Amino acid sequence: MASQIDKYSTTVTLFNFINDLAPEKQFILYKQLVKDNVGTELIKLIIDMSEDEKVQLLEQLGVTPYDEEPLRTVNLDDHESFMRENPRKICLIAVKCKVEDHLFKSYIIDISVLGAFIESNERFSVGRKIIMAFSLPKFDEVFQIIGQITRSGPKGIGVKFSALSPTQEEAIRKFIDSKK
Repeated sequence: MASQIDKYSTTVTLFNFINDLAPEKQFILYKQLVKDNVGTELIKLIIDMSEDEKVQLLEQLGVTPYDEEPLRTVNLDDHESFMRENPRKICLIAVKCKVEDHLFKSYIIDISVLGAFIESNERFSVGRKIIMAFSLPKFDEVFQIIGQITRSGPKGIGVKFSALSPTQEEAIRKFIDSKK
């Protein structure tokens, strides 16, 4: 028990000694303790801070915390028609797909008269042919459209439609222009 008390009194003495040092000497001591890896050690300390402590540190450094900065983003939904020749519509449409012999079901998450973006955890080679079957809301006909994969990423595949019938193109345009 006596050794425990001695251990804590030594720690308290060290803390008090370090606390009484001038900030420059505290930094020199800290630098010696971390062997010139100050940046790495500071990053470790910052990671362990609470969000409030991080905000306080940013304020002390004269930096405006991110939460208080004005948003500088553009909502593409509001301005998309001005930016695209063929506007897209964000949606959630069930689709059955076939890429070579591979069949899968997924969702179209945006669509235009030129193509669509389909959710997929699988990666496919760009340039591969894809056959899609889906129905648009408020439209009875099931479309079967052939396309080509133009991009493939972790969230899905971009598809360019190879050829739409005039009826399909008109239905997609009406769907894009609809409010719901």
